Amino acid sequence: MRRSWPPRTVAPVDIATVPDRSLQAVRDHPAVVDAVWATLFLILAVISTRDPATTRFGTALTDDPQGWFLLLAVSVPYYFRRKAPVAVFVVSSLAVMLLSGLEYQEGATPLITLFGAYTVGARCPARVVAYTYAYTLVGLTALYLSNTSHFDVANLVSYTGLFAASFLFGWSLQSRAARLTALEERAEALEREHEEEARRAVADERLRIAQELHDVVAHSMGVIAVQAGAGMHVIDTDPAEAKRSLEAISSTSRSTLTEIRRLLGVLREDEGTSTALAPAPGLDDLPALAADLTDAGVETSLHVEGPVADVPKGAELTTYRIVQEALTNVLKHGGPGAHAEVVVTVVPDAVHIEVSDDGRGIDLSREGAAGHGLRGMQERVAVYGGDLDAGPRASGGFGVRAHLPYGEAPDRRADAARDAAATEAGT
Repeated sequence: MRRSWPPRTVAPVDIATVPDRSLQAVRDHPAVVDAVWATLFLILAVISTRDPATTRFGTALTDDPQGWFLLLAVSVPYYFRRKAPVAVFVVSSLAVMLLSGLEYQEGATPLITLFGAYTVGARCPARVVAYTYAYTLVGLTALYLSNTSHFDVANLVSYTGLFAASFLFGWSLQSRAARLTALEERAEALEREHEEEARRAVADERLRIAQELHDVVAHSMGVIAVQAGAGMHVIDTDPAEAKRSLEAISSTSRSTLTEIRRLLGVLREDEGTSTALAPAPGLDDLPALAADLTDAGVETSLHVEGPVADVPKGAELTTYRIVQEALTNVLKHGGPGAHAEVVVTVVPDAVHIEVSDDGRGIDLSREGAAGHGLRGMQERVAVYGGDLDAGPRASGGFGVRAHLPYGEAPDRRADAARDAAATEAGT
């Protein structure tokens, strides 16, 4: 009876990732890599120095203990190549010089010391590299002056150039790696900075939207609550007045929904959705705001003076929100029969706002009396570098006064004027 085995699935090997894996394995096991190099150097040194036929290049290493010791001194230190590159090179090169000076065959041992020179250049500071090369020049010169039979001027010149090239090659790789590391660190720093800026922008946007929602909802809910209470009291005795209250509630709720849709539309912009948005309220919407308060039982007068068309849209929105929040406070805290007055004066590069009432006002001595409304107004004015003064009036009631500069800062204008005067004086 034959047994059937289920087929096995063999995961395909991505050839493109093999070099990356190999390089990562080399980086993760540096001691193993050094051991492999040292073993290869030892084998190469033994094989290249045991040819009795090449007596022209010195005595072959057969059973000479002194020669074997020097041969081991050439290759074995490379097991510690990364830990002590200078010491490894000095020991190895000194052993090669002694081999040559004692008339032994050098074989491939000079090539091994070239690898050591490269290691010094790749892993040591420039000053250490320079000192090590100076030591190499002294050793080569001493070897030449020792009248070794197979080390002439041509060997001196060629080895001087080869060692210089090895040191420079290692140093260039070290410099390139340092530049790449610096670039990576700079890129990471820039990325962190961009992420931090993005987080700050998100936080600022959330704060702005929270202020917008507070202003819209607090004002609208206050108007709706007052109108609903008034309609409830007169619905049996004066149906027409109750109807007007319901109409005011309907109008206020619709305008509030439009404002909320506009804010939600801002939140959805990143998702690529398109929403029909109403324009942000401005100075032209102040009469409707005053009318809403009058309909809610707080008689409100409005005076707007100055070149309104010169005010930027952002300053218009801030002015509208400050007036809206101030009138909402009148509606909440003014009490029955309160009257409010709004005066908005537009002057060059600034808007003056004053909202006052003759009601009970807000007792700011109580903890938490200021609430989010006054803090929101302060933050809005602070964006423009303006001033806000809010508190009880001496004649009764409560007053809010704000100065909202939107043009060039006064100190900059003064500096510009002084520069212009200096220029005229110079001409």
